[in-house]
Amino acid sequence: MNLRFPISILVILFVVSCGKQTTKEKEIVRKKEDLNLSDINLVIHSDIPIDSVWVADIGQKESFFLPYKDTIKVDFQRNLNDLYNVYVHTEGKRIGKQFWLDGEQLLIDLTVEEQQVTVDKVDSSPLYTASLQFTDTYRELIDSKVDSSAIDKFLISEIRTHIDTPLSHAIVGNFLFRNQNHRDKVDNLYRIMRMQTDSLQDHFINNTDRMISILNTGAVQFDQYELGDINDQKTNITLDPSKQYLLDFWFVRCAPCIRDHKRIAKNYTIFEENNIELIGVSRDDKFSIWRNYLEKHEYPWVNVREQKLEKRLTYDLSIWEFPTYALIDHTGSIQARFSSFAQFENYINKK
Repeated sequence: MNLRFPISILVILFVVSCGKQTTKEKEIVRKKEDLNLSDINLVIHSDIPIDSVWVADIGQKESFFLPYKDTIKVDFQRNLNDLYNVYVHTEGKRIGKQFWLDGEQLLIDLTVEEQQVTVDKVDSSPLYTASLQFTDTYRELIDSKVDSSAIDKFLISEIRTHIDTPLSHAIVGNFLFRNQNHRDKVDNLYRIMRMQTDSLQDHFINNTDRMISILNTGAVQFDQYELGDINDQKTNITLDPSKQYLLDFWFVRCAPCIRDHKRIAKNYTIFEENNIELIGVSRDDKFSIWRNYLEKHEYPWVNVREQKLEKRLTYDLSIWEFPTYALIDHTGSIQARFSSFAQFENYINKK
């Protein structure tokens, strides 16, 4: 019986679980030649009742809904080299993990508790080990607050290292999260990823469309979108040929966006001095929350809100990090993109 479930993709690998050995592994017979092993062999330790177990690759091309046993054996038609879902159904809940796995006849020890599944050990999977090593190193770099270029260099190196595995796509997701406003870096990344085989380029979690969207977006065409004013009425944005415009993409519950607004208010003269007009473009779904925020702060710049959820300007510009700023001319052509107001200030002050 094959069932399809909603998929939670590990775009940022901070949440990959770490391996942990326990005394339970001593109870497991490790002599593979004495066992009739399948591709994936789940040895499950649990003190709570388990109804069933779901195992599938991330794209659910092969999906197995299996009755619970202490050891679950699963054979796949394709070789193991992917991100896999392992979830247990217990007392009306569904809890589990996702694993990057490759290799053959893998033994995986799991402990199932009321709120979580803990990985005790994964035997003989280089891809699993590599995913943990990547996560640990990336976390250390972020926590140590090293220079951004050092982190980018690490990510590109890891992408090249894992270019022949789908793990590369998840690392690309981290790189794009950090550099979506740097077209030159995205262009370099796109060229690297084109080195992959066709089957890997078409992997379920590939970022190809996102990269192409960033690279191909050259202008903002406001007339294609429904934008609302503070009275929730559709409004049109007309660009003056004598000016440039800075678009501030934000939403109310974005803490960095709100911090930037305070900085913008203190340094607002930068717009008057450089003949630039600021336009806030909110992606808030709830009109009342957005309006209340604007009425409370009374900032002097123009603000509009995306009204049509299925046709968003932020989507078409591939904006996934907030705030994001786009400097455009009177034709809507994008001159530069920034991840903070401070970056915009540096850009203007260097001109």
